[in-house]
Amino acid sequence: MKNILLVILLFCSSLLFSQEGVKIESIPFKEALVKAEQQKKLVLIDAYTAWCGPCKWMKKQFKSAEAGLFFNKHFVFLEFDMEKEGKTLDEKYKKEITAYPTFLIIRPNGEIQHKVVGADTLSIFINMVKRGLTKETSLDYLEQNYKQGKLSKKQIVDYIIVLKEANSKKEVSEVANQLFENLTEKERVSSEYLHLYKCIDYVDWNSARFAYYLQHYKEITPMMDQKSIAYVRMAALWSHFYNYLTGMITPEENYGAELKNEIPLFRKMLKNTAIPNRDFYLALGDLSESQFLNDKIAYEREFNKILSYPVDEELYDVLMKSLHLVWGESSETMKIENKTGRMLEEKLNRIYEK
Repeated sequence: MKNILLVILLFCSSLLFSQEGVKIESIPFKEALVKAEQQKKLVLIDAYTAWCGPCKWMKKQFKSAEAGLFFNKHFVFLEFDMEKEGKTLDEKYKKEITAYPTFLIIRPNGEIQHKVVGADTLSIFINMVKRGLTKETSLDYLEQNYKQGKLSKKQIVDYIIVLKEANSKKEVSEVANQLFENLTEKERVSSEYLHLYKCIDYVDWNSARFAYYLQHYKEITPMMDQKSIAYVRMAALWSHFYNYLTGMITPEENYGAELKNEIPLFRKMLKNTAIPNRDFYLALGDLSESQFLNDKIAYEREFNKILSYPVDEELYDVLMKSLHLVWGESSETMKIENKTGRMLEEKLNRIYEK
């Protein structure tokens, strides 16, 4: 009977311990490396700032029992406010921290093994960190072997995944484009290499990979989840038109645009595809170009064409911003004074309110 009670007490105490969440160590970094060596663990650095919303979100996640069970088992966990004590970190760590939060997984010898940037739900975040626990799936291992040409095609997909989780956007694009060029036609439409399309970003709009995605949309997207499809639409299509229509891209400003006027290339690319809402995007491109060229006659024509499509809240806000940029507004009333501009604004409001 006493043994049974002892087992129950031990179980309850372990459960209570796990409910404390992640144990944050208040020790110097070098001491943490020694402790990790002794306990056969890795050091995990949470690099954050006090004003960072996603950082605060993750701190709440780390208070859960699930987080405590996982992180306390594998890591000596340190926190660094990068505007305070984080300034004392060695430069080789600080240069890896370009966004918040950044999580660095460090071996006891002080070498960086893995990096994860940003916040997510705990289960997804733990899966990202797990890749850094295993040498063969860690960022450092994959990066070194990729540079030496030792990775298989499937391992390169793993490399792209951890690069994206580390917020290395330029490298993701370069590696994904290179792998795409080396795939057979059969491989390009197989589920094994689906991630090449799921990681399409703003800078990839003029790549062969994105053009192929559009041309083979009906073959590729049934294998993708709706969230990924929406992400690609937002990153490689909508974001460019959004930047034109809201004044981010103008003849004077070139926010992330490869060319002064990218629209003709967008139009040529979209005409050869069968994606849903293709004609809407073509019309959106025509409106963007007329605004870019300050062609008010063409703008009025293209604006009316856009209003023949459903206007949701997101499109309404963009079109309203565009109207005020093109037709101007009174600094006192913040209303469009131009007759044609006012007419288009009123028409937009009527259609949206329906």
